[in-house]
Amino acid sequence: MKLRRWTLAACLFTATIAQAKADPTFTVAFAGSMGVVMDKGLGPAFQAQSGALYRGYGQGALALAHLIAGKSLNPDVFISVSPGPMKIVKAAGLTDTAIPIASTEIVLAYDPKSKFAPQLAAAKGGAWTTVLENPDLHFGRTDPKTDPQGQYVLYTLQLASLFYNLPDLESKVAGGLDNPTEIFAEPSLLARLQDGQIDATLGYESAVISQKLPFVTLPPEINFGTPALAKSWYDKASLTLTDKGVTKTSHPGALVFYAAVLKNAPDPDEAAAFVKFLQTPQAQAILKEYGYNQGKGPAI
Repeated sequence: MKLRRWTLAACLFTATIAQAKADPTFTVAFAGSMGVVMDKGLGPAFQAQSGALYRGYGQGALALAHLIAGKSLNPDVFISVSPGPMKIVKAAGLTDTAIPIASTEIVLAYDPKSKFAPQLAAAKGGAWTTVLENPDLHFGRTDPKTDPQGQYVLYTLQLASLFYNLPDLESKVAGGLDNPTEIFAEPSLLARLQDGQIDATLGYESAVISQKLPFVTLPPEINFGTPALAKSWYDKASLTLTDKGVTKTSHPGALVFYAAVLKNAPDPDEAAAFVKFLQTPQAQAILKEYGYNQGKGPAI
């Protein structure tokens, strides 16, 4: 009896492995803020249409770019936010082009149960900056060394300082580049906001809408949603970081999401089909449903 049970189990296991090998699988590495739209919207929609099994991996886009460029991570498709991470992958020779598939802007999201929520909900003009400067408010952000969103938080504070004539706003709110009391992993940041662990954060409107959180909209001069302002205004912000002994100063641009098929993709056919799918009316409607705007600007 034991032998028969073992034989049956072995047959079932072998059949499962054979089926897994028979089904095409595609893996997408994406900016962590896209977790909801990828795992609940785009991934399942393409899987249902193509029959390919979707696997998603979300993390800070800069960290992903370095892992992919160093070949420690081998997905089929990479989706980054802002050009910087994609340029790292392109410089490594792993893609020739990246297509703009969506865009977003920076907003100020807050916990609706926070004691500061009424003040933020009623904030007009630059009044939100005064609320953020309150030492009792727990502000959260991601690591600017590994995540573009973390960089854009600092860029936003820099431009708000100029726009509203508020010297030292960045240091008052962020407390320096490395502030362990504020920095959290990107996939968990908005979850912490929902759970009341932090009171507010500056983040992508798309992710905030996906999580159904209240937010304060910011003017175009601060929200990085207008490509025409990139050179005349956004370029006034800067961030100097050192990576592997190399110090580089970066400037922000408009917030655009780019998708690329990787040259070493395990399944290049499914990868190409998925990037093509992202440009279809069906995928664009899903992106819009989750708070994303249309892609802007040229390909990388």
